[in-house]
Order: sequence, then C-alpha cells, then structure tokens
Amino acid sequence: MKPDLSFEQLERRRCILRWIFLAIAIFLSCAGVAVLAVPPEMAMDKAIPRAFGGIALLVAGFFVGLFSRLVP
Repeated sequence: MKPDLSFEQLERRRCILRWIFLAIAIFLSCAGVAVLAVPPEMAMDKAIPRAFGGIALLVAGFFVGLFSRLVP
C-alpha cells in the first residue's frame, strides 16, 4: 500500500508541476513570436499560414500559462 504524502511533499509536487507548465507556456509564447517574425519580402501564400500558426502558438502559450495557475 502506498503511504499518504505529507503536506510539504504535496506542495513541492505542485510547485514543480507549476514550473513545468510555466516553462512550456514561455516556450510556446517564444515560439509564437519567432514564427510571427515574417520578413517583408516573403510571399503572401507562405506568410499568411505562418501568421496564423504564430498566433495559435501564442494563444496556446497563454492557455497553458492560465492552466498552470489552476493546478491543484
């Protein structure tokens, strides 16, 4: 049988999990900004999907950052 974890151990796990989610959120946001850096001479048929992908990465980073605050 698995012993129950103490309050300190649970709190430490939550803290580690929050840091992992925040690191993922920061990575997704940075990736979104990098994808949004479209040079002006790029063709429109390549720039528009890249812009949508960058916005999607930024939104995903935002929601993962919000989710990190909801970790019980």
